[in-house]
This record gives sequence, C-alpha cells and structure tokens, in this order.
Amino acid sequence: MSRKITLLLLLLLAYAALAAQGEFDIRAFSDSTKYGWQDWRDRVAYRDDILERQQLLQMYEMEASPIRTTIIKSLLIPGLGQMDSNAGTKGSILLGSELLALGTAYLFWDRSQYYYHKYQQATQVEEIESYYNAAQNPRQYSLLFLGLGAVIWGYNVFDVIQTTDDYNVEVWQEIMDKYARKKVTLGPQGIGVRF
Repeated sequence: MSRKITLLLLLLLAYAALAAQGEFDIRAFSDSTKYGWQDWRDRVAYRDDILERQQLLQMYEMEASPIRTTIIKSLLIPGLGQMDSNAGTKGSILLGSELLALGTAYLFWDRSQYYYHKYQQATQVEEIESYYNAAQNPRQYSLLFLGLGAVIWGYNVFDVIQTTDDYNVEVWQEIMDKYARKKVTLGPQGIGVRF
C-alpha cells in the first residue's frame, strides 16, 4: 500500500514539474532595456563598475576590522578591540581603568578578609566588635570598586562597537579616495589601467 502511495506522489510531482514548464520567452529574458541598458556599451560600463566595486570591497575586507571579532576581544580583555580598531589610546585607558578598578577592589577585599579572620579568631567582646567594624568598610569599598569595574567593562563593549564602525568608515573612505576612479590602480588582482 505504501509503495502505491509513494509511486502516486512521484507521478504527481513529475506531472507538476512538466506542467509548470511553459514556453520559455527568450526575448523577455534577454531584453536588456529592463535594466536600463540601451546598448552593449551600457552593459560593459555596468560590468566594469561592478568589477571595480568588487576590487574595492576586497581591499576593504583586508583592512577593515570585523565587529564580532573586536567585541569578542573586548569581552576577553577590555580595550583590546579598541586597540585593534586603531584607537590605541582609548584602548589603553580602558584597560588601565579596568585593571585599576579590579586591583583596588581586590586590595580592599583582601584588607576586609584580614580583619574578618581576626574577627573569627577573637575571643574578647571589644576585639570582636572592633575587628568586625574594621572589616565592614573595606568590604563596602571592595564592592564599590567591583561595580565600577563592571561599569567600565560594559562601557568598553558599547564603545568598541562605535569605535569599530568609525574605523571601518575611515578605511572605506581612504580606499575610495585612494583607488576609486583612478586611471592607474594597484589592487589585489594586480595593476589596472583605465583609459
């Protein structure tokens, strides 16, 4: 029974494929005026323009920074994406700020842990209160600097997107200024001469 159904479906599919194939209108297919081309010169000019754009895009892809890559770099090490996008000063400031915030948070946490361990080992009421109070301020400062580090990290990811976009726009503009519509060009395919 299932073979009959499969055979019937195959026959229906073959019939639909044959019925769909109507007469092919070669004149409508080859009509170049629908693209705005009046003669063969327009087609050649359009083809040359596309080839030039492909060469420019190849040069752009070699020099531009992909946004995904710079975001991943900045997520792993703050400022690295900015450095990759030719904004080394901004990247260094972000990296330094992140390290300073996390390092300060660690120092305050370490100081808090020192007093907390003394608090746990204390046996006198005055010592217990004294060490507990001494452990509270560094702990709060540690959390404050840890939050500052998180804010810097978040700003870093936001900024790397804008920095990479700006860098890629500059790269494209430099390529357009340097190579577009020039008589003699040097590109990935070699030397090109335009008459």
